[in-house]
Amino acid sequence: MKNSSVLASFLAGLVTVSLQAGEPVAYKQVAPPPPQLYGVGFYGAIDMGANVYQNLRDSIFPLKGPFGFSLDLDQEHDVGIFGGIKLGYVFGTGVVRPTVEGDFFYNGFNFGGDLTLRDPVGDVLRQTNVNTWLNSGAFMANDLSDVSFGDLGQHLVGAGIRFHF
Repeated sequence: MKNSSVLASFLAGLVTVSLQAGEPVAYKQVAPPPPQLYGVGFYGAIDMGANVYQNLRDSIFPLKGPFGFSLDLDQEHDVGIFGGIKLGYVFGTGVVRPTVEGDFFYNGFNFGGDLTLRDPVGDVLRQTNVNTWLNSGAFMANDLSDVSFGDLGQHLVGAGIRFHF
């Protein structure tokens, strides 16, 4: 019995000594949160719309062939669609921020009209209605630098390579 009371006193003394040891704890300073970084990291865009008017007459027709034959197209102007996706990444937070991006673009419209083949005298040899869907696409890879000019804003400077298909 005496051993257990001595042991209890000894343990109480250890706990009391440990509770009194050390200096009072002061409040620790907490670091402020990091500033919000706008315009850094990944970005993307989606664009869509309608092609309302297509006019290829000035660049292709009327087409003059050998021996005076001609091919003429009386176009129909149909509405088409276009769309694209742009993906990129902006590096760093300095005055000059390097950027890489890829731009994928699609353009399509219904192309058609009356196609007329005429002989050298002007007589109609063949007349038919042509209708097809014209599709085009492009991929562009850009290497840009976003340069900050203070109150004048930020401007992009760079170069790119475009592939059409």
